[in-house]
Amino acid sequence: MAEKFAFESGKISIAFGLGYGLGDSVAAKKVFDALIEIEPNCAIDIFCKEPRHLDFAEAFYGDSKNLNRILSHEEFYEKNIRKYSLSVWVVGTHCIMFDGADIEQLKKSPALLNTALKIQEYNNRMVKDFKPLGYAVPLRNVCISRILHKNFFWFLSCGGVLPIYDEQVKINLSSAYKHDFDKLKLGSYITIYSNIHRQATRLKSKTWPMKYLVEYVDLLKKNFPALEVVQVGGKNDAAIANVDRKFLSDDLELTKYILANSLLHVGCEGGLIHLATALRTKCLVFFGSSDWHYFAYDANINIASSVCEPCMYIAGDYGCVLEAKEPPCMLDITPQDAFDATGDWLNSLA
Repeated sequence: MAEKFAFESGKISIAFGLGYGLGDSVAAKKVFDALIEIEPNCAIDIFCKEPRHLDFAEAFYGDSKNLNRILSHEEFYEKNIRKYSLSVWVVGTHCIMFDGADIEQLKKSPALLNTALKIQEYNNRMVKDFKPLGYAVPLRNVCISRILHKNFFWFLSCGGVLPIYDEQVKINLSSAYKHDFDKLKLGSYITIYSNIHRQATRLKSKTWPMKYLVEYVDLLKKNFPALEVVQVGGKNDAAIANVDRKFLSDDLELTKYILANSLLHVGCEGGLIHLATALRTKCLVFFGSSDWHYFAYDANINIASSVCEPCMYIAGDYGCVLEAKEPPCMLDITPQDAFDATGDWLNSLA
């Protein structure tokens, strides 16, 4: 990568802020690619809020020819932000915010200037009146998605301003890791993740219970004995006791290979679902407190709870409006439901 900042390149320069979770970083790649489509000759510096975002940036954005540098937010951002033609933050899967814009520089790229002005107009109308941004905008988006039948990509496009036309995020595999993947000697397998931190005292409301994960794996092993069940996730994820293999690591490059070659990836709505879908792997996704209207990909097998209504942006990630210790929405999706959907998909591949 370059040693200089993008604003020193002589090109239209963009500061692209990366934050939030793994899935948010995957989804934000659509915005990144859309900006490049509008201004193909731009140079982009990615600024990362936390150390883990440096890994996300390298794994999901590192092979882009327009990427200039990946930088720490604390170290470089405040000092240099006003020097870029445009600086943007993708706020989760919900909206795009500007930290700065140099109109004189943007005049050299009329298409990008026009897009920035349209995004600002969209934000003035649809975003900035909603405080606090953290929950008000997502909740508003979820409500609108049910009326307009649009998912989060439409909101990331700012209502069609950015050229985001489909749900396929472009994330590539690094050839340097193929040998490591081949050494695993995986045959036919599906992947699963728990989304449960091994030291958690309180589970996220959208998490499928561990007892359901174990029962589901038992059903798979009984009915598809030749199929391996492989758990993926971060090094701090709680292990599912009866899977055949576990790859609980923060090595995203190897995880990408494992997901890309899986027959099916299984879990609640979350980061690895976004990543697996970007790698064109079919996913079986459980929706309880998170709204399937907003977060579901058409390409996946989406099972939505019939109990209660999604409450993620009302009660928060760890809350249940009914104050249940185990949210009834996730208990409503049984291991048998998940197994039946899995069996239908695996049998269709035969």
